[in-house]
Amino acid sequence: MNQTLMHPLVASSVGNLLGLIAAYGCEPRYVPRLLYIMMMALLGQPAIWLETAKFGRRVARQPIEPAPLFIIGHWRSGTTHLQNLMSQDPQFGRVTLLQAAMPHTFLTLPEAMKTRIGRMLPQSRLMDNVPVGANVPWEEELALTAVGRLSFYHVSFFPRCMERIVREAVLFENGNAALVDRWQRQYLHFLRKVQLVQPGMRLLLKNPANTARVSLLREMFPGAQFVHIHRNPYKVFTSSVHLYQKAQEAWGLHRTDRARIVQQVLDSYPKLMRAYFAQRVGLPDRDLAELSFQSLQEDPIGALAGVYGQLNLPGFDAARPHFEAYIESQRHYEKNRLPLAADEKDAVARQWKDVFETLGYAV
Repeated sequence: MNQTLMHPLVASSVGNLLGLIAAYGCEPRYVPRLLYIMMMALLGQPAIWLETAKFGRRVARQPIEPAPLFIIGHWRSGTTHLQNLMSQDPQFGRVTLLQAAMPHTFLTLPEAMKTRIGRMLPQSRLMDNVPVGANVPWEEELALTAVGRLSFYHVSFFPRCMERIVREAVLFENGNAALVDRWQRQYLHFLRKVQLVQPGMRLLLKNPANTARVSLLREMFPGAQFVHIHRNPYKVFTSSVHLYQKAQEAWGLHRTDRARIVQQVLDSYPKLMRAYFAQRVGLPDRDLAELSFQSLQEDPIGALAGVYGQLNLPGFDAARPHFEAYIESQRHYEKNRLPLAADEKDAVARQWKDVFETLGYAV
């Protein structure tokens, strides 16, 4: 399938799309892709106005309660696998791919259109073999691409601006109040819409970018809890480079450059992790569980039992059959095998040394 047909920005408001192009630009060779995205955004704008008129007040009044449970960890660290597993527990609400991909209109989208979109989706994600479907759990960072500049996903569309996007949308320039306020308003609006269709259910939210937002999320949601999953940094590096290259080739409005991607991954990973290490200090044990991707692979039920016990979450025994059924369904899943060049391994070891040590991995 031509990935442009399912480009994440087609669900954007026209104003947001124009703002993104003004901020980051579009290279001439990608103008046809941009024109298609703009056409789809124009066609979808009336639906955005309709949903705002119909649900705007209800969404604004919708509380987000109970406080969410956040799955965090750098991209390619196992956050999706953990989310898919924990989402089998029926006590949790969740963000679906359809909601994240159509954040402005999913409340009023006709069932026939939802079915059509589901049929258009590829069978798996573009960077790995994880199955895709309209109702699978997804990360809310995708929704933010369609409402403003403050989404990490924009690195997939504007690779020349990767450093700026990470600095502004993930790290908020180390506390820029205007950026924080804008992000909070956009994030809360989307989560209220998600909560509106799952009233009273605790949202289980997975978003790697939130790894650097722990302190802010604790202020926004008193009682929030966190599960941090980590993975061998060498694996994270090769998988992250692969992810960015695939996404930028499929969706980019700038030409991608592997050397630029490698440098950005080398720079951004320790910044995200150091922000997390600083912000986890003082978090009560009952509010933070940490586990490795390896432990989740080797003993998924034991790892989940540890998370539920650490956070004092109810319902593990009732959810266990659901977990086991999902684990069985993934028995034949095949992970990517990605090589690591010697010079890149040396750079990772040198630049990420403190993260290796803090997480307990051998350099």
